[in-house]
Amino acid sequence: MIKFLSEMQAWGDNIAFRILDGDSSINISFQQYGEMVQKCAYNLNQLTDGLKGKRVGIYCDSSCEYTMLVAAIMFSRAVAVPFNIRESIDNILYEVENAEIDYLVVDNDLVEEDSIKAKVLLLSDVFKSNGEKVELKDFSEEEKDSNVLMIYTSGTTGKPKGVVLSVGNIFGYRKSMYDENAPFEKLEGLRVYTNFPYYHIGGINGWITHFELGVTTYISKNPSNVLSDLEGETIDSAIVTPATLNLWKKTVSRGRMDRLGGAKLLVSAGAPVDITTVELFMEHGISYGQYYGMSESCGNITSNFDCKNHLKSVGKADPSVEVIIEDGEICVKGPGVMQEYYKNPEETEKTIINGVLHTGDLGYVAEDGYVYITGRKKNLIILSGGENVSPEELENALYKCEYVFECKVYAEDDRIGTTIYTDEENSETVLSFITELNSTLPIYKRIYRKNIQNVPLEKTASGKIKR
Repeated sequence: MIKFLSEMQAWGDNIAFRILDGDSSINISFQQYGEMVQKCAYNLNQLTDGLKGKRVGIYCDSSCEYTMLVAAIMFSRAVAVPFNIRESIDNILYEVENAEIDYLVVDNDLVEEDSIKAKVLLLSDVFKSNGEKVELKDFSEEEKDSNVLMIYTSGTTGKPKGVVLSVGNIFGYRKSMYDENAPFEKLEGLRVYTNFPYYHIGGINGWITHFELGVTTYISKNPSNVLSDLEGETIDSAIVTPATLNLWKKTVSRGRMDRLGGAKLLVSAGAPVDITTVELFMEHGISYGQYYGMSESCGNITSNFDCKNHLKSVGKADPSVEVIIEDGEICVKGPGVMQEYYKNPEETEKTIINGVLHTGDLGYVAEDGYVYITGRKKNLIILSGGENVSPEELENALYKCEYVFECKVYAEDDRIGTTIYTDEENSETVLSFITELNSTLPIYKRIYRKNIQNVPLEKTASGKIKR
């Protein structure tokens, strides 16, 4: 039996969530959390024709209640489908229809009810306090292949794809959190701040892992208060988005270490973090770690908590995960590999071959087991002369210029081009940098097309630059 609920209850009065809101805070124990999930499940079943076997979409702000809602849906033997609130309305409507959503839980009027093909439920009704609750049971071993979660990946091109995850993918194996290089001897009661949204696999993975290990999760009620909320608080670690790390870099540079809550370790995932940012934290006595994973792998593939010695690596394969390199591509075997892309057999067959997940990332495994990413297979530029050019390699070179805020490299008329975001007064400096860079490159890699703009590049809902 998969003992998530029983393990959660075993932590009893220990604090599961500490919700920070300026000068005030709210603690929710594991016992209280479990009861709230049961009440949520009762209300959901009352508001619907019964949840079992249904698909329930969630279009709400990330919060503690969000995780309760996901748990109530999954343990009612339904499929939870979190939607990214930063996604465009057109994509949300596409995802709701593509996922064949029966019910959509919303916490505001961001989506007009007439425009969606699902019954809309208000979050306030789902969490209405009436004292009633329903008994929920852990999943049996026989249920490990049952699908309980679907997460849409935005990608940098094309329509979003629904990643289908089973009980076994999510709960069937103990996920790692920190390895022997992390500065902690005990995980129970560890105080970890996070602002990874719970519509992201990283957020869901973190929530479940914290509950399995008895970790106390700190979150901000208002995400924009990420700096002020930790003043006066004491945490051990923080698992935050790369954007937050960049914000904290400025904070540390100004000597405001108190705004990090005394964290001994900062961890990030989801996008590369500038090496100078990591080095700054380490100079101030803060360790750094990172996870590498994707929705299709149900979270972590590798973890790196020895960045001091392996700064450019995404780490070693997690327990139960095997990393294989096939034709230069990072591939993965393990219990987290998704079931399929929903209603998309063609893409599923391209991505999972003989049980092996093809990540689309190019890279290699060093002799010491550390994994390095060198680029994206889909992004690889093949010129008419047969030469292969990795755009990421050139982008990393461009980012060495401090005035290149954002950039992307592509092919145009069989020549390499780039679009760069910088400020107007430094445009000429950037162009001079490219000229100097070109002098060090082979002719086929040189950047000929230069598009300089003074506004940020267009991004996906997950914050990645669109190709």
